[in-house]
Amino acid sequence: MKSLLPALLALVLCSCATYKMGSTPKAAGMTDLRVIYVPTAQNETDETGIPGIVTNAILQELDRDGTYRHARKDESDAILEVTVKKIERSAIRQSTQQFLTTLQFQLIITLEYRLYSMKEKKDVISKTTAIGTTTFFVQGDQTESQRQAIPPAAVSAAQAIVASLANRGW
Repeated sequence: MKSLLPALLALVLCSCATYKMGSTPKAAGMTDLRVIYVPTAQNETDETGIPGIVTNAILQELDRDGTYRHARKDESDAILEVTVKKIERSAIRQSTQQFLTTLQFQLIITLEYRLYSMKEKKDVISKTTAIGTTTFFVQGDQTESQRQAIPPAAVSAAQAIVASLANRGW
């Protein structure tokens, strides 16, 4: 019994040897990154006003997550470049009374992003795609209903990007 106690104590102490309090594991190349600069997103769609909505959603999601913080370009370790590639909608629910009338749509925003290290002057994450979705009901004007659905879809895509950045070491 006396020899079992020191062996058990050694096992317990060694099992916690690699634990680092308050940190999340980061992938290779991302260990020195703490501050990210997020310029206004580029827009390859016909929809106007989308770059500001997407950029604000990403900044708010970075604040909410807390793994990285955002700052001006001269204070940052990396640049997160985002491009809005396409915005699609697909019909989900049709009207039973009126033929060819759609009641509900799914809105899909496709973003492409890359993370560029300012110190190493190379891509930490090469071009990757993130998708954000939401659903919306047509209430009166279909165009206006879709326009109001863009911010929730942008938040969904921003959550995918930030989760990808924050969880890259797991």
